[in-house]
This record gives sequence, structure tokens and C-alpha cells, in this order.
Amino acid sequence: MTLANREAAARILAATLTLLAREEESLPAPFALWRRPLKAGNIKDVAVKVAEGLASVVWVDDGYPARGLLIRQDQPLESVILGYRSSRLLGPWLFEPDQAERQRKTAALAQKALALSAGPEFMALKTSHDPAIIRGFNEAGFVVAEIGAEMAGPLLIDLIPEFPFTRREGLTLKSPGPREGEKWLNQLGELFYDGHYLHGPYLPRDFAAKLWRAVSLSHLSQSQPALFLWEEFGQRPVAVALATTTGQEARLLAIHVALDRRGQGLGRLLLLELTRMLADQGVTTLVAETSSYNLPAIALYQSLGLKAQSPVITLHGYKAK
Repeated sequence: MTLANREAAARILAATLTLLAREEESLPAPFALWRRPLKAGNIKDVAVKVAEGLASVVWVDDGYPARGLLIRQDQPLESVILGYRSSRLLGPWLFEPDQAERQRKTAALAQKALALSAGPEFMALKTSHDPAIIRGFNEAGFVVAEIGAEMAGPLLIDLIPEFPFTRREGLTLKSPGPREGEKWLNQLGELFYDGHYLHGPYLPRDFAAKLWRAVSLSHLSQSQPALFLWEEFGQRPVAVALATTTGQEARLLAIHVALDRRGQGLGRLLLLELTRMLADQGVTTLVAETSSYNLPAIALYQSLGLKAQSPVITLHGYKAK
């Protein structure tokens, strides 16, 4: 597809998503419980990826205006780790109040996405707990890998007491460059990823650890917000917190504390300082996601004023040669 064709497709996509987002808001209960609001910034990000050739659109039918679509986006880091293609599915966005028809259209979208694969491909999707969407992907061969809890809220800086790191003997805050950051991540050991090891039959057991190390290294090289807690006595890092920012919203990417320093409140203290850094950069909202069974993390986020949003269901699919 030429650049002009991709840009045209991106414009059509942006207009369609805007229309579908408005129409979804008009759907009756219980859709309000299931719907994950589609923000203007998210629409723009997806449209840019399509224009750049990094994502493609799977349409539910050829009608106009379109009443359903799914985005298929390549995941280069995951592909390198797996040794074959990996992609992330975004959506689906459907204007269809009838649950039986909603399930049928969802299954059709999932099957079309799989049919686009020329060889082995792993696909992952995070979606709402809409039963028709889950059943539709199950019908196409996808499996439920995980139930997550997304939490969000404003940065309540005025309510967070100052923590005097200088009074906590031997602990200092540091923001290293990519090379030093990579060294420190290696010293911290395997990144803690909420215990996400049961990802279905398509992924090796060590996939999560390898992926999040690669994601963190990529994150450091992009100069996104990152803070390490450094222990002077042992001359080593004991905790790290990473976030990504889009406009005035920040999403917590990872928070990790060395195994022998857990249970001492260091994660919360580091997260508070990361929150201050984000506020200084103009961020007003923080979003965090974790497993529904990770109660310590949920309690930590609640202590910062974050509130639970709708559950996030992770679905995995795989197509062989």
C-alpha cells in the first residue's frame, strides 16, 4: 500500500472510530458497564500507526459507514523474543446492541485477523468484559489468558506527604541514562510482572520476564519517566518505577523492588516520587494495570487515590503455518 493510500485509510479510520465512539455512548444498559471509552488521543495514535504502515484495519463488512472494526498492530519486540510474528489487536469497536449478532460479528473479525497471517503468528487482545466479545473470540479459537484490573485517578500531589529520602539512611533517587539503566536492570534481576506466567498454551514460561526486560530497556532509551532507588551501602539499585506519558495522562509501565527489600514500603515511596516527577511534567492523570489477583498492587494504587475501572480481559490466539 502506498503512503497516499495509507493516509487515506487513516483518515477513514479516524472518522469511523469517532462515529462509533459516539454511537457506543448511546447504547442502553448494560453496555455502559462493558464499554471502555475511546478517547480522541487514542483515535489519533491508532490513525498515525495506520498511516505509517505499523498497523492495519480489519473491517467487519464493506458497508458505509462501517459498523465494526478491529486494529492489527505489529509487535516487533515480542516477535524477536518468540522467533515468529507477534501482533496486538485493538478493539473491537462495534455498533451492535443485539448480543447474538455482536458475538457473530466479533467472531468474524477475529477470524479475518487470523486469516491475514501468512505464517506462524501470536495475537494478543485486551478488551472489556462484554460477554459477546469474549464468546466471539473464543469461537474463533482465542483463549482467555488473564483478567486484569485497570485503575485510574488524578495525581493528588497535595495529599501526598513529602518523603525525605535524605533522612532514610543510604537511599537516594537516581534517573540514569540508557546504558547505566540497562546495567541497573540487570542488577535488579528478573523483573516482577505481577506473577503473569499463566498466559495460555501459546507462550513459553519465560516469555513475560524476557518481554518486560526488553520493554524496560526500550523505555529507558526513549527517555520516558524512570526512577531508580539506589542503596549507597550496597552500591546497588533496589527498586525501579517506569511510566509512559501521552499528553496529560501517564500510564505506569512497571514498578519493581529487589526481592530482599520487599515489604519495607519502598515501592510506595518510589511511586510517590515518580508521581511528583510526572506532575512537574504537566501530567494530571495516572493509570495503572495489574492482575485482579495482585491484591498488594491494588492496595498500593488505591492508597494513591486510584479507583478501579472496568475489568480488562486478555485474550490470546495463535495461527500455525
